[in-house]
Amino acid sequence: MKYLTLGIHYPKEGFSQNILEVAEKVSSIASTCEGNIEAGAWLDEENDRIIMLSLWENSDLAFEASKKLRPIIAETPFSEWERKPSDNMTNLKRLI
Repeated sequence: MKYLTLGIHYPKEGFSQNILEVAEKVSSIASTCEGNIEAGAWLDEENDRIIMLSLWENSDLAFEASKKLRPIIAETPFSEWERKPSDNMTNLKRLI
């Protein structure tokens, strides 16, 4: 079963580019990992949010990839760049 992760980020004014640079780095590394189907970021202009997404062939491969990806995310000062904490969804279950 495919595995999806979502992160919704709320950049402070002037920090959108910083968050996008991290998204680019994560997406680039994710694309080299086994099982990656898609990884990227979308801008919700109306609500001033950046949505980061990754889709994997299954949760086991996503977990393996997280060993490379989590250190990048962990060293990123999101708390300084965001107006409120991000919403992170890593255990989604597909319903339909």
